[in-house]
Amino acid sequence: MIDINFSKFFNNNIDLNFQTENDHLSFHDVAIPQQTHSANVKFVTEPGLYDDVDGLITSKKYKLKLMTRVADCVPIYLHDFKNDYYGLIHSGWRGTKNHIILNALDIFKNKGFSNFKNIKVFIGPHIKDCCYEVDWDVAQYFSFFKKNKKEKKWLLNLEKEIIYDCVTKGVSYKNIKVADICTFETMGYESFRRDGKKSKRMLGIIG
Repeated sequence: MIDINFSKFFNNNIDLNFQTENDHLSFHDVAIPQQTHSANVKFVTEPGLYDDVDGLITSKKYKLKLMTRVADCVPIYLHDFKNDYYGLIHSGWRGTKNHIILNALDIFKNKGFSNFKNIKVFIGPHIKDCCYEVDWDVAQYFSFFKKNKKEKKWLLNLEKEIIYDCVTKGVSYKNIKVADICTFETMGYESFRRDGKKSKRMLGIIG
């Protein structure tokens, strides 16, 4: 069984000695991407901090937990329920623009692991198109946005971009679930857009 978790993270830096109160999570079995807003994804077999990647994929046999840190960006959880391979992706607008989810799915396929129809996708809490205002220099790269005429901005829908990529690749639409939570408008969730540098980070974990 693969566990999915999403919770608050109280520092912007990684403390490799961090443990939860119940000692359920310790960093001896956690793989962490550096997160540079890239579209890079890596298959990993050992715990540690991985440079210049925003997504990690592994197999259940390596007994790893994968982690990401978000405060508006999209955490994407992937699980091949036939072969017990799983991944966790950090997808901001840059990663989404550069199709990081397709790079992740390609790793599943190229390693010979997966039929895309056996992959379940969960899109975690993130900033929604009700609140994600961008200028045209960003919106022009995307297909799913609407004009906010009052503010002369565009409202970007990252989850639709990600879902489109997944379905186009062959993931079954019925295997894609989305958290109905906007981090910007929901107090109790961290939002860099809302709180700026005062914002903390939230942890996404799978494994």
